[in-house]
Amino acid sequence: MAASLLASATHWNTFEPGSSSDSHDGETPSKKRKTEAYSFSALPTNAAVPEDVMPDILSTNETEPEPSKTLMVAETSFFNNRNQDFWKRQDLSHLRPYDFPYVRALLQQKPCDTLSPEDIRHKDHVRTSIQVVTRAYEEQYLREPIGKERQCIMGDQCQGMQLPHCAHGFVLREFLLPTEEEEYKRTGNLPSEGRLCIMCKRSEIARAFINIRADGMGVKNNVILQDYRNIVDEEGEYCLEDCILSSPNIFQGLLDPVVLHLRNAYRLQVKQGVRYYEQWRMKYPGQQMHFLTQAPGS
Repeated sequence: MAASLLASATHWNTFEPGSSSDSHDGETPSKKRKTEAYSFSALPTNAAVPEDVMPDILSTNETEPEPSKTLMVAETSFFNNRNQDFWKRQDLSHLRPYDFPYVRALLQQKPCDTLSPEDIRHKDHVRTSIQVVTRAYEEQYLREPIGKERQCIMGDQCQGMQLPHCAHGFVLREFLLPTEEEEYKRTGNLPSEGRLCIMCKRSEIARAFINIRADGMGVKNNVILQDYRNIVDEEGEYCLEDCILSSPNIFQGLLDPVVLHLRNAYRLQVKQGVRYYEQWRMKYPGQQMHFLTQAPGS
């Protein structure tokens, strides 16, 4: 029986509708209806599609330019400094983060003409973490350290030593934010890491800001150059013309005004034996400067 079934079975690739499915009980093979046989085509074969024919989804199909030699050297130097022994990491006198093209590439992006609601919410959230600093508060830090107060972390490279018209410059005390100042007064403990003085802080912010503007770039939305802001156009505060701020069309890392550091804006004074710097070129709102001290065109 099995042999007869095998003998009568057709090939798997040939189908005859009247062979077995159309037969009924009691019918003889001679009464089967003869129909034309149907043949199926061969099964499809798998073929590999190269990437140049079918690029990835969301791919711009543009080859990224090779990093420049300057960027490669900067990246190597950056990671070498990060990989050194932990007891040497406190020495930051050699470090200029915004001078590294590698770090600059992490911060910058091409200017974006659109502004989404998510960007607005993010900036409002970040602004709450920026501490407000008054002019009187900053002037308390334009002097040399006393007692337990520490010097600027830049040491001999402090901006207080770089003023061209001061023959007896000095290193300023480190600048503490208002919350850090309150913690110091309450517990007597300074932050575990040293801080820049107010002049060096202004200088580094201005350095990064000017580099971004000179490159014709903006910065990413999660990047901000400041952790404090100044009050402008209020009595006893600064004038807006003495501060720097992002362009209204391009976000350049500054959400609020910060005083621009100018080396010729300070002069040395001594009060009760303590050396101070006076911001004599930064006028108060509504104050008229003498014509000999005004810059051309102002």
